[in-house]
Amino acid sequence: MPDLQITLLARSDLMDIGRYTQETWGVAQRNSYLGALAHLFEQIASGEVAGRARSEIREGLFSTRCNRHIVFYRTGANAQIEVLRVLHERMDFARHF
Repeated sequence: MPDLQITLLARSDLMDIGRYTQETWGVAQRNSYLGALAHLFEQIASGEVAGRARSEIREGLFSTRCNRHIVFYRTGANAQIEVLRVLHERMDFARHF
């Protein structure tokens, strides 16, 4: 399985998602939602999930959905997967790249 890296921006996105989810729906839902995102990252890295090419935003960028969030990633050297952002579906994606 290729190596998986999560950028500082994506980590910040995850912290914001976790904070908002906990404040709104509680700790159990936060853990469940962040767990679903972590599972999706594993599926992307293993090739189980193939994302949609997002060249309209940036060349070499792919995305896939996890509930209300879109995970943006690219494949780097040695087939390394780099998660760049995790953005809510209502956000202006291009603005965040």
